[in-house]
Amino acid sequence: NAAGIKRPVYSNGQAVKDDPDFSISLGADGISRKLEIEKGVTDVAEIDGDLRNRQYHVEQLAAMNVSDVKFTPFKYQLSPSLPVKKDGPGKAVIIILAALIGGMMACGGVLLRHAMVSRKMENALAIDERLV
Repeated sequence: NAAGIKRPVYSNGQAVKDDPDFSISLGADGISRKLEIEKGVTDVAEIDGDLRNRQYHVEQLAAMNVSDVKFTPFKYQLSPSLPVKKDGPGKAVIIILAALIGGMMACGGVLLRHAMVSRKMENALAIDERLV
């Protein structure tokens, strides 16, 4: 009880990062009651369902008699190998597509630049006509 908290502390909606099993916000009374409950449990499988399932599976495996089972080991005929032909597009197709995309972007840039220059020229001519 070093923190001096006897009763549970309410955080008014704020998240309290603390030990999930024995949170300090429970207070001394809550922690001692929780500890009594934990000490009262003799079989841990009563608390944890996954542990109970594992115990059941272990018991089932232990009950099986495996000594009289006969099986034949098998072996693959061939070891796996890499494919003969590569999948996917070849280098030439990728280079051609890259060249086409680059050419289209260059043409678009030239057209955009021409449009900007011609608009500047039109604006300059309009200003000259107003001045004259």
